[in-house]
Amino acid sequence: MTQFRTPAQPARLCLRMACDVSAVSGIAQQVRVFLKQTGCAEKDVNDCELALVEACNNAVLYAAPDPARCEVGIEAVSGPEQIEVRVTDHTPGLSWPERATLPEATSERGRGLFIIKAVMDSTHYHKAPEGNTLVLQKRRSHQ
Repeated sequence: MTQFRTPAQPARLCLRMACDVSAVSGIAQQVRVFLKQTGCAEKDVNDCELALVEACNNAVLYAAPDPARCEVGIEAVSGPEQIEVRVTDHTPGLSWPERATLPEATSERGRGLFIIKAVMDSTHYHKAPEGNTLVLQKRRSHQ
């Protein structure tokens, strides 16, 4: 008898965040709990949380002049082989570098893109008039 296994459906979490730095930690914690509940390894959860915090901070810090009206959308998808986190903002957008470099050691800013690229396996940035989306992908470690 031949058995066919259907692939597990990815689990999905969709959140909205006020354009406020104080909201970032709560969103990051919700995504952390979601990833742990879907069986992700602690290292993968930590990497995704760190990248998400950096991405959300950038979305808030570079928001349009009226940040109160600029919600940030967060979507986390946990599949059997990969984790994907999407952050959609309404900032003017940025030029996503092929490679991110660290700023001068004395600089207090400018490490976020470097950190994101260092902890994620793949990153893509889509700039559009209706909103910009940063896609963060991480292959799941198998415990």
